[in-house]
Amino acid sequence: MTGTSIRRRLAVAAGSVAAAGLVAVGLPAQGAQAKTSPTTPPPASTSDTTARNSAGASAKHLDGACNRLSSGTGDLCLWYFSNFGGSFSDFFFADSNLNDNVFIAQGAGQGQRVGNNTMSAVNFDNVFTAQLWTGTNYTGASLNIPAGSGNSNLGGFNNNVESFKWI
Repeated sequence: MTGTSIRRRLAVAAGSVAAAGLVAVGLPAQGAQAKTSPTTPPPASTSDTTARNSAGASAKHLDGACNRLSSGTGDLCLWYFSNFGGSFSDFFFADSNLNDNVFIAQGAGQGQRVGNNTMSAVNFDNVFTAQLWTGTNYTGASLNIPAGSGNSNLGGFNNNVESFKWI
């Protein structure tokens, strides 16, 4: 094998690793491990967001784990710090007012209000996109976190998220 062919193979391998990394960028390496046996059952239909968006505050799925169900649905997890640092909270159902929720996992920020204190997010749902809003009741500017992806820094939405719904 010549030096040129070795360099080409390394370049192709590095490119493949870089492309794979683009898919995984934004997902936490530790802390919020996905579980597959949540305490709240999934909605009747995984192709319809109605059940996930109309469950109301009493049906929040806050169990301290970022869950991904066998149906492909899962939680939206929100962190206190960027790069998935500090405490987090997990939500299976939409929430029109994150100001009445607190970060529940151990770490910096535990017990602090989720509304206007979120700096990173991961959508553990592989079916629906999570839509973050700067105002309560899904008002203001919005930012989409696509299914199965995350954002380690919410940029202009850092400490400026007050509600979210599934789309």
